[in-house]
Amino acid sequence: MTRVFRRTRGFVGAVAVLVAAGAPAMAAEPIKVSSAVQATKFDTAPARQYGTPDIAVDPEDPLNVVSTLPELQGKRCGLMRSSDGGVTWTRLDASPSMPSYPFCLQTGNSNVTQGLLAFGRNHTLYYAFTGWDTQDGESNGSVFVGRSTDFGKSWATTLVRDNRVATNPKEYDRPITGLTVDSHRGGADVVAVGWRFNPVGTDDPNEAPILAMVAVSTDGAKTFSAAINLAAIAFASDSLRADALKSAPTTVAPAPGATTTTAPAGSKKAQPNQVANFGGSNPSVTNDDKGTLYAAWVSTTASISPSPQFGYFLSKSTDKGKTWTTTQIAPFSANNTNGYNALHLAWSPKGGPDGSLHFVHEGSDRPKISNLTQVVYHRSIDGGKTWSDAKALSDYDPSKMAYNGDPTVKVAPNGRVDVAWWDTRNDPGIAGNDVYYASSDDAGVTWSKNVRVTDRLIDRKIGVYANNYDLAGPPGMASIDAYAIFGWDDTRNGDEVLNTQDIYVSTVQYEAVATGGSTVLKYVLAAVFGVLVVGVVLFAFAFVARDRGAGGGPARRPAAAPDKVPAS
Repeated sequence: MTRVFRRTRGFVGAVAVLVAAGAPAMAAEPIKVSSAVQATKFDTAPARQYGTPDIAVDPEDPLNVVSTLPELQGKRCGLMRSSDGGVTWTRLDASPSMPSYPFCLQTGNSNVTQGLLAFGRNHTLYYAFTGWDTQDGESNGSVFVGRSTDFGKSWATTLVRDNRVATNPKEYDRPITGLTVDSHRGGADVVAVGWRFNPVGTDDPNEAPILAMVAVSTDGAKTFSAAINLAAIAFASDSLRADALKSAPTTVAPAPGATTTTAPAGSKKAQPNQVANFGGSNPSVTNDDKGTLYAAWVSTTASISPSPQFGYFLSKSTDKGKTWTTTQIAPFSANNTNGYNALHLAWSPKGGPDGSLHFVHEGSDRPKISNLTQVVYHRSIDGGKTWSDAKALSDYDPSKMAYNGDPTVKVAPNGRVDVAWWDTRNDPGIAGNDVYYASSDDAGVTWSKNVRVTDRLIDRKIGVYANNYDLAGPPGMASIDAYAIFGWDDTRNGDEVLNTQDIYVSTVQYEAVATGGSTVLKYVLAAVFGVLVVGVVLFAFAFVARDRGAGGGPARRPAAAPDKVPAS
């Protein structure tokens, strides 16, 4: 069978830890975590349920923030907006969904998917999502990208991949796993969207693997190229397929008297070493400042028994998606996992002559323990030709066996790298988790201490977890120089009868925010953080006085080569 983990998150008990959040303005660590804000206050229905959001900040206006609004009960993808840096939020009436494909979320069989947001030039907002109607069945979503030039008040939507016409094999395309916009070259934004192609209707021993698909637009999402299967390009290499097959666990001899089944001659299962048996999943896309597109993805296989281990790959295009080359980020290993949306890629202008690439994913140093994963980090300073060894970003005692996973990575314009993830270190055994965060202002060489973003443990006995759904998505996060903003689904207003689930938002501030045409810095985010203007001024003086090379973020660990996640 295709090796994809469809798991409901396991929660392992852990002792609580203290986190330096809300430190005084003159503290050594110039960072402040805001109080959590209920973004979905506009909905007063007792049994409301919202999924984890995706967030984007307008690069031309740092106070203009947008967030997806995944409505789990109505299975629709909406949008909400804040004009004050995340303090207050408004639900927008318009939706990018087309009338003939009104539904977005697919919540059946332990899977919750969401849309992705990105800004382009001139305040243009892009929204990538799946769409379906009752005639399609909930699994059979098609791929869309919406475009708005008025902050989500109206939309022009393009059908990127139409699953209604898919034949041989049938397919369902979900989730959307990548969206990036290059807005610095040419006369129109270059938009790339990635998703997981799930073939259906094929039978063992001719099962088809899941595929990593990417489509590119060079006219601001008005039209898109045909989708490209990145895995087929990579696994055209005989040596790569051989490496994958070598990683498969040793076959155990059948017990005496046991019957075995021989694969039919000529079937894919009888001939495992062929391109058609190798695939990929969850492509996460980004671009650099020269227009190069990058897509990170994890390998998959089908009709091969025992299945090879997972490996991570980077596909690269220098011609706006027409052609792609592939290098390997991490070898096939039992330490690698394939979660539904648990790998992400971002580019930073810092780190090397051509910037640096930053890749996070779920991994495990003890793969035999179910659901015990870590947030693992790799970086490249040569355009993806070579990669650092795996480094676990959690600073929690690994012997406590807390789960941390579903990471996301974003980069601020100044090059600061931000990573957020779900973490159970504070769970006393009630099935609860938090959002944690770490940052690097030296392109991933050193990292801050882990910061707890959520202000209270999220009780997962309430909400979608209680209904056997898998989160299947990271916390929402967007990064600019002044702050990083986070969004998550939260059950504090619910109980085990209504299962109410809201979206909450919090912010980590690094500097004051300048707005409008004034030359004077306006400390408009002070209301978010509940501090006096005097305190903010003191903070600003302290921040300017610090050496930005040593400051500009939480205290750093001593510089060292990235740690390897130990092999099992």
